[in-house]
Amino acid sequence: MLLFHSGVRWMPAGYLGVSVFFTLSGFLITSLLLAETERTGRVALDAFYGRRVRRLLPASLLCVGAIVVARFLGAFSRVPHLRADILGAQLQVFNWVRLAGSSSYANLFAGGASGVTSPLEHYWSLAIEEQFYWLWPVVLVVLVRWGARRGHGVVATLAMLTLLFSISAPIIAHVAGPDAAYWATPARLPELLVGATLAAMLRAGHSVPAGARHAALPALVIIVALCCVLPSGRGLAYQGALPLFALVSAALIWALQTPGAMRTALSARPLVWLGRVSYGVYLFHWPIDVVLRERGWNLATFGGFTVATALTLAVSAASYTLMERPIRLADWTPSQSVLAAGVATLCLVPLALGVPGTHPFIAVDHGLLSAASIAPAGTGTLAPLASLLPPTSVGGNGTPQASTLPLAPARPIRVLVVGDSTALYVGQGLAAWSVAHPALMQADVSWRPGATLLYGTTNTSFDSAKEFRTARDLFANEVPDAVHRLRPDIVVVMVTVNDVVDRRWTRAEGALTPFDQPYRVRLAQAYHDFTTMLLDRGAGRVLLVVPPTPVHPFAQPEMNDPARYAVQHDIIRAVPATFAGERSGRVGFVDLDAWFKEPGRANDPTWRPDGVHLTTDTAHRLADDYLGSTLVRRSLGAVGAD
Repeated sequence: MLLFHSGVRWMPAGYLGVSVFFTLSGFLITSLLLAETERTGRVALDAFYGRRVRRLLPASLLCVGAIVVARFLGAFSRVPHLRADILGAQLQVFNWVRLAGSSSYANLFAGGASGVTSPLEHYWSLAIEEQFYWLWPVVLVVLVRWGARRGHGVVATLAMLTLLFSISAPIIAHVAGPDAAYWATPARLPELLVGATLAAMLRAGHSVPAGARHAALPALVIIVALCCVLPSGRGLAYQGALPLFALVSAALIWALQTPGAMRTALSARPLVWLGRVSYGVYLFHWPIDVVLRERGWNLATFGGFTVATALTLAVSAASYTLMERPIRLADWTPSQSVLAAGVATLCLVPLALGVPGTHPFIAVDHGLLSAASIAPAGTGTLAPLASLLPPTSVGGNGTPQASTLPLAPARPIRVLVVGDSTALYVGQGLAAWSVAHPALMQADVSWRPGATLLYGTTNTSFDSAKEFRTARDLFANEVPDAVHRLRPDIVVVMVTVNDVVDRRWTRAEGALTPFDQPYRVRLAQAYHDFTTMLLDRGAGRVLLVVPPTPVHPFAQPEMNDPARYAVQHDIIRAVPATFAGERSGRVGFVDLDAWFKEPGRANDPTWRPDGVHLTTDTAHRLADDYLGSTLVRRSLGAVGAD
């Protein structure tokens, strides 16, 4: 889990560690409950809940409390819905909060982005665990008694229940979607129940043969191998197939019941110590990772991972020694334990409700856009733009240098920015520039999150069906109408992430990558056709943006490959050459990727905190330093290329 959350590429499915823990947890808790039933004939629910509260709540509330304090001190200011996350974590329903508020495109940027990732993202699994702990003792007692009355042993009863939920998991995935398959408690219960069934088998006297020890190493190898080869954003975990993986986890637990080399290795003192503090390690590692990323650390490197892990172990050890263990061993009655936990939770609620508001990483400044918007052209003819400006000076790498504007056009140029959320920020930067220079520019923005000109295809890298539907509405309806109505002098087109994901045009053809020739041909054709439509509808010029290569640690490994973005960039640079005659001087590109790679901006996290999107401030800087004056010059002459 630590490797996966650090963003190392060779562990794309490290989230399977949570599944292993689910199965182990179901095994341990059920073993304790059945042992108590055999010993006393009943389960002392008050004592069970008292132990669980003392074991889980102190560290959990400490982590939440620390995050609340950090927010008051200014951290996590761009995390969306932080208040809801805090309340969901406190009330042990975070998985349902996440499921209710999920957005596939937003989640794409939640896999480790500095400044936008919730520090409580990992509480979804803790919520499922705690929901299981609250319900399972009562359910288990009822099942044992029900089975006894009907002549069913506890093993058969639990096996039937496990099978029922295992069958329902892929049904949930099919009906409610991949997010529900991953986050919904009923879909993840089979992994816990597999462990519970194994516990019942062993308590019922099913002996483990001595030769079982030989299965431990193969089971562990299979688990690690699957963590390395399965994808992170799709596949088994999102299709309701994790009950099958739980069988491998159960095989490992079963094999470790007999003495052997693997059991001896896993009993080494450092690993036993790590096991004692592992709950705290899981709790504290994620907010520590988020804070480090906010400060520009790359946790996928050896140095970054080492620092993050060292801090996590230090905080976890301190929490265990100073708080968790003393409270766990305290001589409190069950009622005192539950009362103390309830009071502590309630004390955090008003603090959670009072945390300062956050600014989402995709934020629309409606007031700014309204102030900068293009004035209606009406039915008359727009005054021509006079070419009064000097030629653009070009640097050694082919990128125009920032310069002042000694003269103004005869009227403000009319700029329409079109594209995804990265285009939104570029457009808002230009809007701010136009408000500051009303004689030079008016600017409008038409955008959708996750927009792509390939909206008629299926994204197989991550679920984005909603975004594709809105992209169709944007490019097929809204933009043509806006161009006809606003008559922009120049249309700026910018799409970043969704031009490089794996796509399927037909089931027979299967998924294609940007490295496949049909993919490249179709993407180039999409840009050409869209540009043609813009010119036909009345755009004076079209400028295609070569977007900066993302440096965001996406959960999907393929999205971290710079070569994919290089393919997109080459296609965009080549599109203007496909236009001939009069239109050849009306289509060009602006190379923001080259501009961002210049010294002072290359890999500077202050420009793009999440590795993809500009901030409000840096979008304004881009317009001030380069793009505003560039668009004015390019609108007055041949579009050309930077």
